[in-house]
Amino acid sequence: MVWLGAPLLLPILFLASDVGAAVDLTLLADLRLTEPQRFFLTCVSGEAGVGRGSDAWGAPLLLEKDDRIVRTPPPWQPPHLARNGSHQVTLRGFSQPSDLVGVFSCVGGAGARRTPVVYVHNSPGAHLHPDKVTHTVNKGDTAVLSARVRKEKQMDVIWKSNGSYFSTLDWHEAQDGRFLLRFPDVQPPSSGIYSATYLEASPLGSAFFRLIVRGCEAGRWGPGCTKECPGCLHGGVCHDQDGECVCPPGFTGTRCEQACREGRFGQSCQEQCPGTSGCRGLTFCLPDPYGCSCGSGWRGSQCQEACAPGHFGADCRLRCQCQNGGTCDRFSGCVCPSGWHGVHCEKSDSGDWADGGVSAPVGALG
Repeated sequence: MVWLGAPLLLPILFLASDVGAAVDLTLLADLRLTEPQRFFLTCVSGEAGVGRGSDAWGAPLLLEKDDRIVRTPPPWQPPHLARNGSHQVTLRGFSQPSDLVGVFSCVGGAGARRTPVVYVHNSPGAHLHPDKVTHTVNKGDTAVLSARVRKEKQMDVIWKSNGSYFSTLDWHEAQDGRFLLRFPDVQPPSSGIYSATYLEASPLGSAFFRLIVRGCEAGRWGPGCTKECPGCLHGGVCHDQDGECVCPPGFTGTRCEQACREGRFGQSCQEQCPGTSGCRGLTFCLPDPYGCSCGSGWRGSQCQEACAPGHFGADCRLRCQCQNGGTCDRFSGCVCPSGWHGVHCEKSDSGDWADGGVSAPVGALG
């Protein structure tokens, strides 16, 4: 392996955000639509003061592809941007598969709260494919980017960081059909867009990733990382600058303690997934440091696989630990029988505790 040291970060807006977690902004992509002419991206703002009509005030939502890192051939014709007042904007009308590959960003909010949300799209026919596109880790963690081989070539793999050469892996170094890039004791300057490409292969065959490194160690936030995070539940991520929880799609509350009704998202569960399939097939991108994931109850590279029994939440990353006869719902977690409540049904309505745990109740809003 050849290393060139720490990556040179580019001063690009979407690589990091200095705005807190309060901005209600979601970028959606329907991963089931692989044909360029049918594929679209939608950015939705739930910000207070953002109206649903054409006369709404405030800075407009911006949604565009950024070719400064992932460079692809120019489109035959530019995609069409359609607005629904200041609440929603949709980008559609792509003309060729290469138009979809790369980095897209939506920017919303006003003034100092202007915030970017980033989505990275991989070609379904690429030689290499990310096991997970977005990785959010804490300062000091070990981060691992994994590029899965889909079309094997007996060639070395080139890793790039923000478009610049980072390292080389010999093709013999694949582990179980995957090329791994490890970051022990990772630090915030390592945040950015990464790619894995076979030597001399087209960039369109690359696996693209986004690495987000929080500015503090796990459970800490603030200047000097001296403050304790509130304990975000259900996969929520503590913002390292203001200590707020950025909740995964399908959950809400100060600590992400409440589940939205199935098919709902947004900070107040005010938005509804389009179509008749609920949130199946959709990837949701939220402000940093959350990144992107499937909606609650779904997993897989196209977010079309239901959670396995006993699992729930965004990407099905959470495991139910229901007590006292509670049952696991893949969208919301434990559903408690009469007389019990709490994340694990560990609290009695009479005030007695089944164990010494401390959990917040899970409800259903929206």
